[in-house]
Amino acid sequence: MTIGVGGSTAEQELAKLANMTQGAEPISRDEYSVRIANAQSIMQAEGIAAIYVNAGTNLYYFTGTRWYASERMVGAILPAQGPLKYIAPEFEIGSLKDHMQLDGEILAWLEHENPYQLLVYALQKMGIASSGTLAIDESTAFFIFDGIRQAAPALNLVNGSLITAHCRMHKSAAELALIQRAMDMTLA
Repeated sequence: MTIGVGGSTAEQELAKLANMTQGAEPISRDEYSVRIANAQSIMQAEGIAAIYVNAGTNLYYFTGTRWYASERMVGAILPAQGPLKYIAPEFEIGSLKDHMQLDGEILAWLEHENPYQLLVYALQKMGIASSGTLAIDESTAFFIFDGIRQAAPALNLVNGSLITAHCRMHKSAAELALIQRAMDMTLA
């Protein structure tokens, strides 16, 4: 048997570890709502009518919905005022509902339909002018950005990092507690 650094084996050290996730509190629904309210406040201050948040880390950050980006448009529309709306293919509605942490209307499109036209229609129903300003989540694939641009050429599309980065750089007490727990686990 080989003795490692400190006179112990990896197996012995691993056996000493206890469950370090006990007591760790996940981000709450209320905090997701606060995050959306913060984003809405930034949009109102910057004259941005809404932000499209694509599947991925920003969708998870704002809504708690874990969904990975793919070749299909799946995400959420966060207006500067009013409730969020999700957008997804119709066949994904059940799965999306299973992953949603925050409720919101789901705008669904069929495979033969244009999801970008659906997004533009949703913006119109929200009272957003066809020449309004829509922020696009900076992690959104180009084909989605391009699809929106083609569906609404008069829409002013801007980089959503103005909103997402500003929100994400300011950590709440719950986020700091989770970060500290992860650091403690790494050190152990």
